[in-house]
Amino acid sequence: MKLFCLVVIFSAFLFSCGVSSIKAQATATGAVVTNKQTNSDNKKNTLDLSGIDFKNFTYPVPNIVNLEKSFTLNNGKAGKKDGSPSFKLRKTYFFDLTGDKKDEAITHIIASGCQLGCESSSLFYIHTAENNQPKLIWKIAIGGDVMGGLRAASFKMNEIVLETFGDCLLDDWLIKPNIDLTKNPKLKTTSYTRFTFSQSGSGYAQTSKVVLPLSASTNISDYRPQISFGEQ
Repeated sequence: MKLFCLVVIFSAFLFSCGVSSIKAQATATGAVVTNKQTNSDNKKNTLDLSGIDFKNFTYPVPNIVNLEKSFTLNNGKAGKKDGSPSFKLRKTYFFDLTGDKKDEAITHIIASGCQLGCESSSLFYIHTAENNQPKLIWKIAIGGDVMGGLRAASFKMNEIVLETFGDCLLDDWLIKPNIDLTKNPKLKTTSYTRFTFSQSGSGYAQTSKVVLPLSASTNISDYRPQISFGEQ
């Protein structure tokens, strides 16, 4: 009887060890597969955007009558062509906007001419790396004049806040002044608009808009927009 019990216990022990061994092998095998998938994903996104020559690059423009759908910078500049304004690269910034621990490229371009606004207009383009190629995930154009020019831009993880002079509205991806001559016949700028865009899917969507009073001491004609990154 004792011998029989020992045989049963020993058999149970072997069965238990066998199951543990199988589980361990399965776990180890799963870990190897997971690592392979991770390595494969990493290979798709090894592009360093700081190595992209954004001063010799093609960008889209807002859908405005008589404007071409895109322009190409040559050494950071694109001259006036067929009624289009001239474009000049202000700067390309690199900052992690999406939280994937990899920097996106935020390119700031200045447009000069009355097609977007009779003062210098600002355009921002955000690119991320996908399949070892720069991919445009968001763009915005701010018409440039005292009734709709850029006041400030703040880029944070998963959120972008833009401020423009005057009471403005978003039309597709162009921010322009919402002029009401019955309320403001002298076209005097007494307010500014704050737009908030939050990450949505692979891009950004407007989540709020508020019109705020502008300090009477603000010198708009000599104002230099404030551009910031991260929490201030």
